[in-house]
Amino acid sequence: MLVLYFLLNDIVLDIEPARMMHPLDAQRFEALSIDYIAQLGKEMFAENPQAHRLNPERARRLCYLIHMKLPRVNAAQFFNQGNRGKAEEVAADFKSLNEMAMGMMYQQQVKGELDYSKVDDAVWHRRAA
Repeated sequence: MLVLYFLLNDIVLDIEPARMMHPLDAQRFEALSIDYIAQLGKEMFAENPQAHRLNPERARRLCYLIHMKLPRVNAAQFFNQGNRGKAEEVAADFKSLNEMAMGMMYQQQVKGELDYSKVDDAVWHRRAA
């Protein structure tokens, strides 16, 4: 069984494509653009900046949609730049990370050693901005 690792903000999610969508669902989503999928993520994180932690299945579906449109991308950050809970205040960033690095981050997470600052320093570099 193929498992993909996808970094969403500061957690690594394991995604099993075989269980994410039925073939008919996949056909329906083929027509979606990456801009539309990014908008879904922005709305999700505008509602709650901790959406990836509070609803991991919804987060996995978002990651899977991103991966379907951009197969090389395995990391996404949705960063709320405002405080009014509006989707237009959420910035989206996508990256392609080395699979070995993803596996190492996942192992750190399993051990409880992965936190926001480690992920930010290694991937997003937000604190430096």
